[in-house]
Amino acid sequence: MEVIRKYKMPRELPILLFLIAMCAVLATTKSTFLSSDNLRAMGTDAAGIGILAVGMTAVIITGGIDLSVAAMLALSALVGGGLISGGQTAAGCGATLATGVACGAFNGGLITLGRMPPIIATLGALYIIQSTATLYSGGQVVYIDNRLSLLGGGFVPLVVTLMVFVAGHVVMRFTRLGRHVYAIGGNEESARLAGISPARIKMAVYMGAGLLAGLAALVTMGINNTFQANDVSDYMLGAIAAVVIGGTSIMGGEGSVPGTMIGVGISTVLRNGAILVGLDARWTQAVIGAAIVIAAIADRLRRR
Repeated sequence: MEVIRKYKMPRELPILLFLIAMCAVLATTKSTFLSSDNLRAMGTDAAGIGILAVGMTAVIITGGIDLSVAAMLALSALVGGGLISGGQTAAGCGATLATGVACGAFNGGLITLGRMPPIIATLGALYIIQSTATLYSGGQVVYIDNRLSLLGGGFVPLVVTLMVFVAGHVVMRFTRLGRHVYAIGGNEESARLAGISPARIKMAVYMGAGLLAGLAALVTMGINNTFQANDVSDYMLGAIAAVVIGGTSIMGGEGSVPGTMIGVGISTVLRNGAILVGLDARWTQAVIGAAIVIAAIADRLRRR
């Protein structure tokens, strides 16, 4: 009895069971749900948002938020895509990742050096980066030909996303950086007194989110072979939704990459299921919104 009393249910278990239940219902009622074509489509759908969500997880655990991740993805894709289209594939890939890191450093600088609240800093960055992306491209579509098709073919986007999830989990759970991220989110002043530099950790986290935005840009270009500045405008909300649904506390200090992975799975299956049953996409957004509210309420009750 003592063992049972001390057992604490993993915070990811309820949402994992919910995801399994959704999949079971769809697999039973829709024969195409488990088809290879549909699974491939879901993997492709989850890729961009999933990669962004890993970086967003670390950001939210620090007690912050990044409203500019989709804009960073867009600018990174346009800067690198232009080089890739010109035949400079290696340079283009490097420029894509470097642009994401630079944007993340810009956010981190506003927050740590400018001492701005993350929501204000990244909201401003959203408009600056998005406008820069639009001006850079002239509002035109960038054609990537088939130079990145390897990243977008078959189950490759899903495999890349899963690799990012694994790497993110290792960093957050088994490295000093990950422990410091949790410490800052839990109590920043206590972390500072313990010798941790909140500014340095936050800078690393926002730059990491930028790096993942660059990687998501490469995968997105590989999937679509074309790119336009406003193509991924809904990715930011999708990433935040996945993180919150996955159990990461919006107050900071708690959460996990596996939980985020489940959150991405739930939102992806919801969107896919809506298509299979012929449901209006607007209802899917409403359900995801309700899930966010429920997750936030559950987090608040858990902290009492």
